[in-house]
Amino acid sequence: MKTTHSTFKRAAHASAIAAVASLASTAALAEEGANDWYLSLNGGASIHTDDVEFTNGTNTVETDFDTGFTFGGAVGYRWNDYNFGGFVPRTELEVSYTENDADTIDFSGNGVGNELVADGSQISSVGIYGNLFFDLPNVISRDITPYIGGGAGLNIVNHNLIYGAGGLNLNDDGDTVFAWHVTGGVSYALSEELSTFVDVGFRQAVDAGSVRRRGSTTLTGAAGGNFEDDINAIVVRSGLSVDF
Repeated sequence: MKTTHSTFKRAAHASAIAAVASLASTAALAEEGANDWYLSLNGGASIHTDDVEFTNGTNTVETDFDTGFTFGGAVGYRWNDYNFGGFVPRTELEVSYTENDADTIDFSGNGVGNELVADGSQISSVGIYGNLFFDLPNVISRDITPYIGGGAGLNIVNHNLIYGAGGLNLNDDGDTVFAWHVTGGVSYALSEELSTFVDVGFRQAVDAGSVRRRGSTTLTGAAGGNFEDDINAIVVRSGLSVDF
């Protein structure tokens, strides 16, 4: 009877230890899973790499933009179970807003020389991207993680470029075009769940177009129609990322 009782106690202790180990393992997995998803917010500067030469094939509206601003956010997932030579992938859905004021505008149809640019002349866009990044953890330190990647999606581009006499303008509310980017940066862990980051990227909206008008009247012929060009920019951002 004593032997049976002793065996029962040992079995009970073993069961308790196994239960505690199982709970600890489950908690660890839950904690690891909680760190897979993240939400990030960012803001920074949008710097056009060259003049945008909107053209209809005959004439050109060459536009130089000031440095503008951008802000946005993303929800992402870290694929922590995968490792490619030290690089850990993560995917995210990003939404951003970018705005740049026009500095100078030169319409080739009026000869050489900049036009008078009206206040409020600007270009803005809403970008929606699917991104793929690769983190390189524990190379510099446990808290510092370099990353590189890119993405593709859509830019909804709004033109409001008013210049010259008589209300000449390039205007289009919501030209939706293909857009892509390549980006690299580094993040720094402030805590287990909170990180800050800074990155720089090249972004392009392909064949963004707008219609040339005088006031609200659409112009035709060699001086009218749809004017298109790629919009290229260097985007420098910083932000915060929160795991959940």
